[in-house]
Amino acid sequence: MEQIIYLEKPNLYQPYLIVGFEGWPNAADISSFAIQHLVEISKAKKFASIPTEGFYQITSSRPVAIIKGGRLVELKSQSNHFYYSKNFPSNDLILFYGMEPHLQWSVFAGLLLDLCEKFDVSQIFTIGGTFDYIPHTYPPMVSALFNHEDLRQQVIQAGLGLTEYTGPISIHTFLLEAARKRGLKAISLWGHAPQYLQTRNMKVVYSVLKSLVDLIKIELDLDELKRAGDFFDQQVNHLVEQDPKLQEIINKLEEVYRQ
Repeated sequence: MEQIIYLEKPNLYQPYLIVGFEGWPNAADISSFAIQHLVEISKAKKFASIPTEGFYQITSSRPVAIIKGGRLVELKSQSNHFYYSKNFPSNDLILFYGMEPHLQWSVFAGLLLDLCEKFDVSQIFTIGGTFDYIPHTYPPMVSALFNHEDLRQQVIQAGLGLTEYTGPISIHTFLLEAARKRGLKAISLWGHAPQYLQTRNMKVVYSVLKSLVDLIKIELDLDELKRAGDFFDQQVNHLVEQDPKLQEIINKLEEVYRQ
């Protein structure tokens, strides 16, 4: 069985584990960029990794080469890293950033949960992104699902929508069920991005992280991200002004959204 590789084993106080993935559950870069931003603003330090062997089909997740002047300079493969951040008034943070595995979900989830038990993780949060038929002119939608009934009020009090869905799942949902079986509480947050904006959506990323901060009660400065979201909104509005067909699509979505 694959093992987690540790660079160090920090002493953490009842940390929250916050998980994000590239791949299928990463619409509008919501999952990946949210974790990257958290690593940056919390000055988190990498401390462990999950080896990629056995979890990915290499033809679907190919290594990336850097070639300069005909010389192979570097070869980068997919990575799965854990980071930690301390010195909060309450719980510390563990952040995980990786690629949704193609294979052996049970083994992969088991490694994540083994780490949770090793560091006495108090609660797990995953961040996902999905495209939805919603207009950008309304406040971004953030929905949540949870794996224990005790978490219902926590989600409702945070003003989050309760997920309604039937269909194929991502590793997020699989991880929630695996955590439930081990007695670990977990919430999955999903940012809903307008399907007509197939690009990184800073406005939705901000809304998801604002919801997360409200849930975990930890002080993190999201002002820069909020400004980036506001600027993104301005750019979209400028684009829409020049595109009558896009205006028509948005008007129809607004009509449905108001009902």
